[in-house]
Amino acid sequence: MKKSKLTSIALSLVIAFGLWLYVVTNVSQEADYTIYNVPVVMEGETVLTERNLMITSVSADDVDLTLSGNRSDLAKVSSGNTILKVDLTKIYEPGEKIALNYNPVFPSDVPTNALTIQNRHPANIYITVEARRTKEVPVEVVWIGSTPDGFMSDRENRVLDYSSVTVVGPASVADLIEKAVIEVDLSEQKESLSQDYRYTLCDTDGNPVDAELITTNVESIRLDVKIHKVKEVKLIAEVIYGGGATEKNTTVEIEPAVIRLSGGSAVLEELGDSINVGKIDLRTIEKSQEINIPITLPEAVTNLSNITEAKVNIRFTGLLVKEFEVDTIEAVNVPEGLEVEIMEKKMTVALRGTAMDLSKILPEDIIVRADFTGAVAGTSTFKATVHFADDLSSIGAIRSYSVTANLTEKE
Repeated sequence: MKKSKLTSIALSLVIAFGLWLYVVTNVSQEADYTIYNVPVVMEGETVLTERNLMITSVSADDVDLTLSGNRSDLAKVSSGNTILKVDLTKIYEPGEKIALNYNPVFPSDVPTNALTIQNRHPANIYITVEARRTKEVPVEVVWIGSTPDGFMSDRENRVLDYSSVTVVGPASVADLIEKAVIEVDLSEQKESLSQDYRYTLCDTDGNPVDAELITTNVESIRLDVKIHKVKEVKLIAEVIYGGGATEKNTTVEIEPAVIRLSGGSAVLEELGDSINVGKIDLRTIEKSQEINIPITLPEAVTNLSNITEAKVNIRFTGLLVKEFEVDTIEAVNVPEGLEVEIMEKKMTVALRGTAMDLSKILPEDIIVRADFTGAVAGTSTFKATVHFADDLSSIGAIRSYSVTANLTEKE
C-alpha cells in the first residue's frame, strides 16, 4: 500500500514537469534575450571607393542587442551567427560623425519577423568619411655613417627596385606624405649591399607621417649599392734610354704622379702600387717635349681621379742633334746562297750628344749596318742600325733607319 503511494507521487511529478515544460515552450513562448558583441558589417565600401571616398573612423565595431520572441527562435541566435549590416551606398561626400542605422541578419532558420529588437546599444553607428587620395611619392635614401678608411660607397649608382611608392588613403594624411625614406647604415661596411629595407613615409622636412590609414603598393624596397676598396697608385713609365740620352742628362716626369682608384679588393691587390702607362723610347724622340699617354686600367677598376691621360714631360739637358751623311753601308747576316745589292749609296743619319762630343765625330767614323736575317730572294726593305767607335759611346743615333736591297741567288 505504501509502495503504491510512492509510485503515484513520482508519476505525478513527472506529469507536472511535462506540463510545465509544455507551457514554457509552447503556451508561454515569448521571452527576452540579450546577445552581446554582435559584429557590425559595412556593405558598399566598393561604392565608396568608386566615389573616391573612404571610412577613416567607426564609432563601434559591435553592438549589444536585446531581442524578444519565441524561446525556440531566441535559442538559435548568438553573436557568432548574427551580424548587423550597415549600408554605405547612400553616402556621396565626406563628413564627420555620419549616423547610420543597422539591420540585423539572423540565421537562415530564424524567420525574418520572428524576433523584435527591444533595445540596442549603441543605438546608431557613427562614421567619418574622407576623400580618398592616390599619389606617387619618390623613394629617398638617407645614408647614415660612412664606410671605413680605404673603402667607398658608390651612392650615385645605387639601384632601387622601386623608385617611387604608391600611397592610398585619406586626403588629409596622403597630402602630407612627400617621400618614402629608407635609412642605410654604412658604418663599418666593407662589402657591397643588396638587401630589402623597410621605408618610412615622411613629409617634406623628413618628419614621419602617421600612416596607419595609408596603404601602399610595396612593403619594402630592395637596394643594391657597391662598396669598393680605395687605393692610390703611382704612375710610372718604362723608359728606354739611348740616342745619347741617359738618366744623367734626361728627366722624365709623369703628371699626375698618383691617381686614386676603386674596385674589388682582389683586383686592386693584384694591381700593386703602380701602373705602367707604357714604353717611352728616347731614341725616337729628338727634342724636349710633352706627350700624352692614355691610362689603361683593368676591368672593374674605376679611376676616381677622372684623369684619363698621363702627361709625360721629357727634358734633355745639354744635348744637341747633328746630321751626318754616311756612305758606309754594310750588309750583315746575309743568308747563305744569296747576294745583296743595297740601293742606297748614301744615308743621312742624326746623332745626339753634347756639342763637344759631336764635334769629335766625322762621317767616316759612322757605319750603317743592314740586317738581312731571314731574308729571301727579291727586293724589299730591311732595318738598319748606326754604329761608330766605342770611345764615342756618349753619342747615340736617333730616329729609325732602313735600306732597300735586292737579293739574288748566287750562280
